[in-house]
Amino acid sequence: MVKLVLWFLGLAILVLSIAVIAKPGLARSLSERLNETGYAISAWGRLVVGLILLLIADTRAWNVLFNALGVLLVLAGAYMLHIGFERSKALAIRIAHGNDTFLRVSAAIGILLGLLLLSAS
Repeated sequence: MVKLVLWFLGLAILVLSIAVIAKPGLARSLSERLNETGYAISAWGRLVVGLILLLIADTRAWNVLFNALGVLLVLAGAYMLHIGFERSKALAIRIAHGNDTFLRVSAAIGILLGLLLLSAS
């Protein structure tokens, strides 16, 4: 079951990252269309995925990397829940309307994370 979750998560991150590299405007449209339900799903999803990464870190070869990613995702989800919907949406829009190169580099990091999750399963 854990392998299936890791594979699905890695594939989803990989596909979304490739789409953002191909068209950075996708990140802008996603951040502008964010509603409160999607925000809550995103924040709690980060928390859950971070906890999953922390739980499976001991069974993987790169346990330090999985621990670090898990802690970062838990902190990101907790921060999103702490600052609230309006401030989080404003931050996402400000980042998405920045430089296209920054969005592409961030998506390249997402591709590496997706490949890491796919290789871990």
